[in-house]
Amino acid sequence: MNKSALKKFATSMRLELISMIKTKIDYLLSDAYKENLAVYNTNKAHIQLIEERYSKDSEDFIEEVAYTWFNRLVALRFMDVNEITSSSVISTSDEQPIPQMFIEAKSGTIEDTLNLNRELFFDLIDKKVSGVKDSDNEAYKMLFISTCNEYANLMSSMFEKISDYTELLLPEDMLSPNSIRAKVVSSMSEEDCQDIEVIGWLYQFYISEKKDDVFVMLKKNKKITPSNIPAATQLFTPHWIVKYMVENSLGKLWMLNNPTSNLKEYMKYYIENEEETSTFIKVSSPEEITFLDPCCGSGHTLTYAFDLLTKIYEEEGYNKSEIPSLILQNNLFGCDIDKRASVLANFALTMKARQYHKRFFKKDVKPNIVELEDYASDEFAGIKNFGSLLVPYSDSSFDDGIFGQSTREYEIQKKILSSEFHCVVTNPPYMGSKGMNKELSDFVKKRYPDSKSDLFAVFMERTLELTKPHGFMSMINQHSWMFLSSYEKLRIKIIEKQRIDTMVHLGARAFEEIGGEVVQSVAFVLEKNK
Repeated sequence: MNKSALKKFATSMRLELISMIKTKIDYLLSDAYKENLAVYNTNKAHIQLIEERYSKDSEDFIEEVAYTWFNRLVALRFMDVNEITSSSVISTSDEQPIPQMFIEAKSGTIEDTLNLNRELFFDLIDKKVSGVKDSDNEAYKMLFISTCNEYANLMSSMFEKISDYTELLLPEDMLSPNSIRAKVVSSMSEEDCQDIEVIGWLYQFYISEKKDDVFVMLKKNKKITPSNIPAATQLFTPHWIVKYMVENSLGKLWMLNNPTSNLKEYMKYYIENEEETSTFIKVSSPEEITFLDPCCGSGHTLTYAFDLLTKIYEEEGYNKSEIPSLILQNNLFGCDIDKRASVLANFALTMKARQYHKRFFKKDVKPNIVELEDYASDEFAGIKNFGSLLVPYSDSSFDDGIFGQSTREYEIQKKILSSEFHCVVTNPPYMGSKGMNKELSDFVKKRYPDSKSDLFAVFMERTLELTKPHGFMSMINQHSWMFLSSYEKLRIKIIEKQRIDTMVHLGARAFEEIGGEVVQSVAFVLEKNK
């Protein structure tokens, strides 16, 4: 995977999309657009919604729309390359410069399930619609939007049904060699798309400039607001570190229960202790195991846990067609305050399941990954600031009728924040007390006085709360908690109350491959004692 090329692509694409959408909004709200009464009246309601959103917060609105289209394009490119789409939606080749789906549609082959205005589509193809400069381009845009909305039925998080007004802000050019679509195809090579991690890397790179802006403001003594916490704290974890953490938590739990298992052959970073603990949690089947990432980002840790669980289920003789559904239903859980990240984690696990079992989309199974939301409830007030540090205080259920939200997401959120799991593995947010806004600072001082100096240390305590007795908690974070006097009480808690199973002191170069982040790091696995 050429990460430097992907970073250049993602950062430039963000700026290009923002510029294009800003230009399109200005045109839609201009007097010149209103002069064409027939077109304006057709879209009047949608124009008014755009004007309303734009006047409230123009910057956030443009960012949201830009990322919507970027997200869908990179997801469809990945799906095209891995033959998850029935025919290429956006991908082309030197021999065929037009996406295969569009070629087939022009010849009359359109999937029955696609909600497409066929009459208008073929009128555009036949150049029967007046006032349209590029009929093929307009017809392809119709097909593209209909395809995105069709995939919303299968992956509602990644392909959340597009609001009508957002459709008006799709980039004008979608077919030419210089279009946004063509740039996505040329920048995401087939080799890059062999690994679902490419989606997470692209998101990390996409928000990198916003992250830089946040830290510039921090130097000017402006605290990090809840809306900027994701950009400020997200850091993609190198794959070998993920493997170490997952293999020595999830993998270890299985090996302790099944000493003769062949799983060890697949675990390059597994560390076998000279004297293994005799107090491990007993599990009789893989379906019992629960694995949580409470700061899941784009799902890097969860996708590797999926791989390892697949080996476990196969070893136990489960039917291959059932394994992905069992893993997503029973084993894996994740949450994040960042909607975009939780969407990517959902997509990544769905792609893992679909690649393993080609008929997976026929099953009504979705990952247990949620964006943390307050649901207009006092119980979850401030959750966009506190994230998974917040603990629910009641057993009440969520009333779907009042708030119009999915009870499934609410119940998963409640389960995650109030349960204990066999394995809790994460790369927590890093934020020193100087960067915390007042509400977050007051919260951690009150609840976690021994680790309040940085969020990564606070999450050491919180992840242990989320771990079952004798379960495993694994994390990579800054090594300062091992030495500084401000963490002395935290160290005492760890040494006296927990068991350090393994620890890898990594130094300053653990994150070098993603841009040389100068963070002195340590990765470790703790067994939670009763």
